Amino acid sequence: MNRSYGWMNGWMGGGMWFWPVLGVLVVVLLIVVIKKLSNKKQ
Repeated sequence: MNRSYGWMNGWMGGGMWFWPVLGVLVVVLLIVVIKKLSNKKQ
């Protein structure tokens, strides 16, 4: 029980940086995909 709570607390507290980083990576990936698609159309 204590171990599970510690894992959740670590994920929510220490892992909070994970979500903004994930968001930035998704945006960059979308930009790259859109550029590749627009290059194929030309």
